[in-house]
Amino acid sequence: IHISGTLDAGWVAAERAKLPAEWRVDYYHYAYLDENMAAALRAADLVVSRAGASVLGELPAAGVAAILVPYPHAGGHQRFNADYLASRGAAIVVEDNRLSQDLGPLLQDLLTDDQLLAAMSIAAQALAVPEAADRLATLVMEMN
Repeated sequence: IHISGTLDAGWVAAERAKLPAEWRVDYYHYAYLDENMAAALRAADLVVSRAGASVLGELPAAGVAAILVPYPHAGGHQRFNADYLASRGAAIVVEDNRLSQDLGPLLQDLLTDDQLLAAMSIAAQALAVPEAADRLATLVMEMN
């Protein structure tokens, strides 16, 4: 499953069309997923993603291992998110300027190491905070 964002959807779809038919059958491209994002994450063995704030909740909730590529601009906040998950064993960080060199070999290594993927998934699950929104709402209501 490849979620490209709407700005890149055109060229990603064109590149997908160039793939051999036997690869295209298992390559699902979406410009954007909304209500189906949780299902897509749960279906994944491994996620490759930027490290925006949502990954701190979504990846642990789905219990999925990740390769995170922090966006190097916008104040560098994605670095903190990526480092948080990586330092707890749930993700591996790849620098944006190393993506073209490092991603392929890292994917090959991870996708052939079931034990490491399972350990990363367990580490992600351990970070999940079920019912976090309800718990926060209760705390806010108790303050009033």
